[in-house]
Amino acid sequence: MRRFLWVALALLVILAAVTVELATGTTSYVRDHVVEALNARFGGTVAMEGLQVHAFPSPGVTGQGLVLRHRGRDDIPPLLSVSSFSATAGILGLRRSPVRLETVEVEGLHVNVGPGTKGSGAESPGGLPTIYIDRLTAKNAAFEIWPRDPAKLPRHFDIHDLEMREVGRTSAASFHASITNPKPHGRIDTEGTFGPWNPDDPQRTPLQGDYLFGNANLNTIKGIGGTLSSGGTFEGLLERIIVRGHTETPDFSIDVAGQPMPLKTTYVAVVDGTNGNTWLERVEARLRDTLIVAKGEVVRAREIKGRHITVDVVIDDGRLEDLLGLAVKAASAPMSGAITVKTRLVIPAGEEDVIDKIQLAGEFAISQARFANLNVQKRIDDMSRRGRGDGAGENEGQSVVSNLRGRFTMRDAAIDFSHLSFGVPGAMVQLAGRYSVRQEWVDFRGDVLLDASLAEMTTGIKSVAARLAQPFFRRPGGGTKLPIRIYGNRTKPSFGLDVKRAFLPG
Repeated sequence: MRRFLWVALALLVILAAVTVELATGTTSYVRDHVVEALNARFGGTVAMEGLQVHAFPSPGVTGQGLVLRHRGRDDIPPLLSVSSFSATAGILGLRRSPVRLETVEVEGLHVNVGPGTKGSGAESPGGLPTIYIDRLTAKNAAFEIWPRDPAKLPRHFDIHDLEMREVGRTSAASFHASITNPKPHGRIDTEGTFGPWNPDDPQRTPLQGDYLFGNANLNTIKGIGGTLSSGGTFEGLLERIIVRGHTETPDFSIDVAGQPMPLKTTYVAVVDGTNGNTWLERVEARLRDTLIVAKGEVVRAREIKGRHITVDVVIDDGRLEDLLGLAVKAASAPMSGAITVKTRLVIPAGEEDVIDKIQLAGEFAISQARFANLNVQKRIDDMSRRGRGDGAGENEGQSVVSNLRGRFTMRDAAIDFSHLSFGVPGAMVQLAGRYSVRQEWVDFRGDVLLDASLAEMTTGIKSVAARLAQPFFRRPGGGTKLPIRIYGNRTKPSFGLDVKRAFLPG
């Protein structure tokens, strides 16, 4: 029995000595192999403050202060930096080539992807020292993409949870990540594949996957509000990603009106992941029952924080009340009807409210228009009745505005209308003027062209005065031309004869 104990003790001592020697030799081997593998795979130079291999209680590796620089350049941020990491692996996995780590947990991961040097002649990863990681996890990591223009700031993403599998192989690594999107603020959950890494030009590294963007707060964009949810797919290279997706915002609003409305979109876009520039190939947005089709671009502005948006918008068969609901402070839209629109929408970069930045230039046409304000509708009906020369008012309330069309521009929260015209039975109206969105103030001047003469619109003694005044208001070809002005608050505008133009021409 005593002899057996001595033999067992001797075996333990020998085993411990072998393990210590093996671990000591493995530490040097793994350190050299890791450095060589990272240098080869990422086309850079690696520095590491420390790395230790331990055999008890289970085989593994710990390390600190890992920094990888692209091509050894110290004039730009390092491609990758890690405060500390720990890994599990079998002893045989540490000693063989390639080194294989079962799990790696990373603290303080910071990745900077910048433009590389194409055609630099970097060696291919094939045949070079490699290190494989079955599963890599990181929490509270940061990912920055640096644009090719050195004067531009990088795009920054905070990654809360990152998990990657099959890292280090020549094929793509799979990943799952949760990312904070800065504006609109919200959390993106995404999974897919990334790689293989392009050491010559990191921004040409391929990726593909799916994403979900839930409960994004649009109030972080000044001037609009709502809660957006989005999902879709992406594929391509970091510098050219094709994105197909959809959004749903049940309570979209513009602050100036504060009227929440449901908004849904589907889109196809090309995104430059290095700077966030986006080219909208086709966007279909449905605002209540109105379909809006758009294409354009969203690009970083020079010397101004934010992005410059330029979009061409087409509405073929929309509802006027859906569009007015976004811009007018009213429980119901002041006017309804079928509308077509063609316009260019520009929203410059900057910190101003969207309504103050937005610029429009286009044309529209409205058919079967009606006014919600009874006083306005009554005046339109009365004008139609008088234009036909009807003395009685039996058809009041029956007129519908037709062929309402015009050109418009918008800047500084004000809409200027030119060549604005519409017709009702017996009359045609031609106007030009401005509507101030914030003050809800209208100021229009123009002419009412009536089929009837002034005498035909009056009776009794008034008809005599009307005949005397008719030369001042004669319409070429017959009828009457009345210069008018419409001005005042949107809810109670004043309609009247523009006396200055009527009797003091020029």
